Amino acid sequence: MAPALDPATTGQKTHRYLRLSLVFVVFALLVSVMLETVVVSWEPFALGWDPLPSLSHYFYTSARSVFVGALIAASLALLALSGRNRATVLLDISATFAPLIALIPTGIDADRPVDGLSCPGPEECIPAPYLGDVRAGVVAYVIVVIAAVVTMAVIRGRKRIRVPGARLVSAIAIVTAVVIAALAFIPALNADFPFNFWPFPSSIHFAVTIAFFGTFAAVPVLLSREPLDEQETPPTPGQKTFYRWVTRLMIADLALLIAAFLFRDALDGFPAVLIGEVIALCLFAGFWGVQTFQRWTDANPPGLA
Repeated sequence: MAPALDPATTGQKTHRYLRLSLVFVVFALLVSVMLETVVVSWEPFALGWDPLPSLSHYFYTSARSVFVGALIAASLALLALSGRNRATVLLDISATFAPLIALIPTGIDADRPVDGLSCPGPEECIPAPYLGDVRAGVVAYVIVVIAAVVTMAVIRGRKRIRVPGARLVSAIAIVTAVVIAALAFIPALNADFPFNFWPFPSSIHFAVTIAFFGTFAAVPVLLSREPLDEQETPPTPGQKTFYRWVTRLMIADLALLIAAFLFRDALDGFPAVLIGEVIALCLFAGFWGVQTFQRWTDANPPGLA
């Protein structure tokens, strides 16, 4: 018997495959990191084992293009998907931080060169050849954020529509853009850019990375407490158990990430931050994929998560 045509509407199909694309974005990022970890040389080709301290350090390797592209793609997908619950607002907020993780890289430790790059002094740094790219990326980010916020505000005004959480997300995006621009370009503030973001103990990159992981890690926590939407396909007992475990592991992993970063000097090169980030991405991709299939036939899904 030949399979029947999919009766889903164009909107349903777009929602399904845009969600699934996020799982593949995470997969692409992890594949590029794994390749760079086990391939110690492409010319001549040589295998080995060389994990870096964190995912962000792969910015300085051959995985850079995939690393930056994956974060930009994830941000766009999160913003493009829509919903009507508070989880949507959280992931819209996380989408404002994702590009900054790619545009403002982590620093290289003075005693741990990456792909031949090192720092001239005892403090961690971003190698001088990359600083121009970082500042150019910040300018582009600020301009795009302002243009997007203004454009969406005009559309909502012209169409006379109200989008729950839109003002909050817009305010966070504008404040983030203004603060980053000030730290990058105001002479009284930018002497140590990008290692000048108070009250955090290190760089702007660390601040936005924790903000990103924190906001999307809060999504399964929030959904585990909210009542089921009446238009939503209820999860099976197995899916409920899976969601509960993802919630617990997300919270534990976020605590691990913060502790691993704060005490990284005492870890003697052990890549605890890298492990924590990989676990977080795998948990998120698993949660996202399972929930996509839970809501596969929903005519009007309650939210992007």
